[in-house]
Amino acid sequence: MYMRCMPVGPLQANCWIIADEGQVGCVVDPGGEPQRIAKALSEEGIRLEAIFATHGHFDHIEGVKGLHDLTGAKVYCSQYIVPVLSGAQPCDATGYPISGVEAASIEVVEDARIVEVGRFQVLTIATPGHTPGDLTFEIGGHLFCGDLLFRQSIGRTDFPGGDFDTLIGSVAKLAKMFPKNTPVHPGHMGSTALGDELATNPFLIGMKIDD
Repeated sequence: MYMRCMPVGPLQANCWIIADEGQVGCVVDPGGEPQRIAKALSEEGIRLEAIFATHGHFDHIEGVKGLHDLTGAKVYCSQYIVPVLSGAQPCDATGYPISGVEAASIEVVEDARIVEVGRFQVLTIATPGHTPGDLTFEIGGHLFCGDLLFRQSIGRTDFPGGDFDTLIGSVAKLAKMFPKNTPVHPGHMGSTALGDELATNPFLIGMKIDD
């Protein structure tokens, strides 16, 4: 599996490029600089089939329209952020609009949905808390979680719709679903492992995982 992290946009949010052995790929959270992302895809010979959005904040989706226009890749997201991605509503973190993607190019995915991308099966997991529409995508045994969980930290819950208890419940859901050695690739900062965060992340102390 090919995987590359490209920090993009003014906040240098992590944009993830993932491709199979046949050079068919997807991008998670193109938060800006779509031409630079498209150039990287071209240099690696990757044919982009899908764009996945973990949530609707500008630093994770501002490049979606540009990348879609350059590649024709279909866009997958939660129903909660369709109004933002389509340009009907502004980003709730900033109040500013995002360049709209035409509705026909957006496909809503919900919890437990599997999307076929090349030789990958991409599992969609609803993980609200940072925002109501947060999604985590499991691809090839790796978790791409947006702003849900970071190395030694968690996502903010003071934006509209954010909720601390809901976020902690979403992390517990992932902990119940996946082994502790599962790699976690956040929307900011470096990658980590699920078990490392369960053991040492100060925000997760005392978190209960149901049997």
